[in-house]
Amino acid sequence: MEYFSVTGYASLVAWGSVLALWLLHFVFRPKPIVSQFAFVLAIAAFALAKINSLTYVNKIQPDLTEQKAELEAKIAAEQQAVLDERGTQVAQIRFAEDGQDEFLDRAGLDEEDLETIDNIRKDLTPDWKKEKKSRSAPSEDYEGEGIDTTAIEESAEPDPVMMKDDDLMRANQYDAWNLKVTKWLILLALLVILHDYLRRHNIYKEAYFPKKIPSSIANLLTPHPPVVHRSEKPRREIPEELAWLAKRGDPFVYFTANPEDAQQAGEVLEPFTGKKKNPLQLIKTGESGFTDTFAFENWWFGRASVIVDSDDRPESMIESFVDLLEGRKTTRAKVRQTAHLVWDIDSPIPEETQNRLEQLAARTGISLLLCKE
Repeated sequence: MEYFSVTGYASLVAWGSVLALWLLHFVFRPKPIVSQFAFVLAIAAFALAKINSLTYVNKIQPDLTEQKAELEAKIAAEQQAVLDERGTQVAQIRFAEDGQDEFLDRAGLDEEDLETIDNIRKDLTPDWKKEKKSRSAPSEDYEGEGIDTTAIEESAEPDPVMMKDDDLMRANQYDAWNLKVTKWLILLALLVILHDYLRRHNIYKEAYFPKKIPSSIANLLTPHPPVVHRSEKPRREIPEELAWLAKRGDPFVYFTANPEDAQQAGEVLEPFTGKKKNPLQLIKTGESGFTDTFAFENWWFGRASVIVDSDDRPESMIESFVDLLEGRKTTRAKVRQTAHLVWDIDSPIPEETQNRLEQLAARTGISLLLCKE
């Protein structure tokens, strides 16, 4: 359990929750907030993993207890060998702290023997221990008086976690895996959000945040339906629907018999027509040179959108569009960007014309948006 700190285990819980949210996302298809929250959790998991790595795992110290014991045993063996060689010449002196079988002591050795024993300990002392002693030793001009060490002792760091070599290696390995997993989760979370966005892009009831995306990409996961019945559950007013299509970069022909609706649509679309970069070109029936073929060509190639404001022209114009679409179908032509026919008139499209439009829409890549029953 000491491989990670509390922060590290919180990271594991965070990215485990990401996997659970993804399972929920792909099985039950909930709202986009689920995949977006999973992305936030993936970032949090990486942040927690990084904190755990820097503040805990990287500060774990190797446990040198066994090495120290082996070193002391080796030093004692070397010193005992020296004592054994001079044992007959050493005074048989026993001190109060000596055991019954301990009678050899440094008191009976001359300076040369003492120096030999000290050199043995010095030679067998590893470098890491020498450096530790040199760091802790006071400087030559240190007097040891007049310095208050209370604040230093209080601010001293707690004792580091000690681990054997195998456990330390395992802790570092788990830490590296945790960092890698959280990095990949962030990338995958972005891909899940992108997948979810594209999947909903052509679904009227679920689409959000309209952006200009080529139809060849947008139709990969969910092709745009040839007919959309907005009247079933409208999400926006008609002018906002047209603004939504403009944000997607889709050209449209808006059929209406109400001048006020046409005027309101023009006002809503005005910000798009005034853009400095790629402004929306808008053609209206009152303009000179406005013909069915002229409107169709501009709409088909995505050069402009059209507003048809008339009582008697929409039906004849939609019939003309059907004939022109028949010609495009014979050459297997398709629009580059999904083009929409927005029918906002009380009288419905004749049934035969609508059936032909549905078939042509599936072949040519256009879509019919019916706004009323």
